[in-house]
Amino acid sequence: MTKTDKYILFSILNVILLITVMFKTVVNFYLFIIIISLICFFINKLINKKLIKIKNGDKKYFFSVTFPLTVNCFFLINYFTGMNPQKETYCFKNMISEVGGRNSHQKGKTTYIYLSENAYPYSYMTRSFLIDYKRMWGNNQIIYTFERGIFGLKARKNFQFVYNENCPEN
Repeated sequence: MTKTDKYILFSILNVILLITVMFKTVVNFYLFIIIISLICFFINKLINKKLIKIKNGDKKYFFSVTFPLTVNCFFLINYFTGMNPQKETYCFKNMISEVGGRNSHQKGKTTYIYLSENAYPYSYMTRSFLIDYKRMWGNNQIIYTFERGIFGLKARKNFQFVYNENCPEN
């Protein structure tokens, strides 16, 4: 297998792990970006000072394939070692999206939701669903099933949309 083949294969694996595992983990988005940026900065300094040995020219491969795969494996281990499932129930409202230009303007609901009690305000993927809107249609409550993994992070294992007449209307 050539280096280019490995690059393509591991890049596809990284995207799959990002969508299937990492997006199901409850993390503060801003804090996550800051921590990853700091880790990249320090690793880059260590590589430049030759404290971390990388073959010549492989720095780009390290930061575009190896490092993201390491981060994804961290979330993968946390996801699969989850235990003690707990259900959390929230009323929700859909986000309204406006599309169009000056002459054509439309509004519509999206699959991004706002949870009651402002739950998970910075965990965007906990409140965003890459599913068909019809699955959410007519419902106003979500029941999450979370498990806490070995690294202490909550992972969303399941969710279900239901209708509850006690929840406020969208």
